[in-house]
Amino acid sequence: MSSSIEELPAPDFEIDHPDDYAQYFLGNPREISFYLNLLVKRGSLVTAHIDDGKLFFLTAIVAVDGEKGEIFIDPAQAEALNAAAGAARQITLVANLDRVKIQLRLTGLRESQFDGRRALSTGIPATMLRLQRREFFRLEPPLISPIGCQIAIEQFAGSVKTFEPKVADISGGGISLTAPTNLAEACQPDTLFKDCRLDLPGEGVLLVNLRVRKMVEISANTGIHNLRIGCEFVGLPGTRLAMIERYITRIERERKARDSGLAD
Repeated sequence: MSSSIEELPAPDFEIDHPDDYAQYFLGNPREISFYLNLLVKRGSLVTAHIDDGKLFFLTAIVAVDGEKGEIFIDPAQAEALNAAAGAARQITLVANLDRVKIQLRLTGLRESQFDGRRALSTGIPATMLRLQRREFFRLEPPLISPIGCQIAIEQFAGSVKTFEPKVADISGGGISLTAPTNLAEACQPDTLFKDCRLDLPGEGVLLVNLRVRKMVEISANTGIHNLRIGCEFVGLPGTRLAMIERYITRIERERKARDSGLAD
């Protein structure tokens, strides 16, 4: 893996604030092993911060031995960083899994091997921070079962035209839409769209008010240009927010089941 000997200002890790983030800490060994193994399966990039975090290197978790209670990570390319990691009081691993921040604290990192390859290893930590603020977590809908969206735009002379943008992601706070560039004028920031129709597969249809917060033009690999429109929900009732949160939770659960091999 690539590595860095850059010295940066010491980061402020959320894992160091258990009182503020108590609800996001995991202490169940099975849960911790599940997410560690998911990082292995995904080949997720992990940043290993040495001691206070000014020194760091990029790595990956290569294996988790649940029976022996060990975790194995790739060593840094720079031997100076490996030496620093071995002598460190603590190593803070930071990763993102499905846009959820993962943090864990390792101690006693040592030179090791796994499956014939060089590695650094230590015991599986007793706790893990999985920082998922539901209102900020953005879920990408499954391609095979997209979210339907209909928005009515007022035209000249009082006429109304309906368009159906693609929902790129959704959270408890809003949605991100993909639309043709010819709608740019109608989708300027601060524009309010009332009574937009959202069709959440498995949950039902709900009406929402959307306010445009950001609009940018994006280009696909095919050369086709589209708009990415970030919208927030305005005046969303609790019952409708609950439908959105149920949808997000169910899709997450289904994806985790597929990743773990438990899906039908």
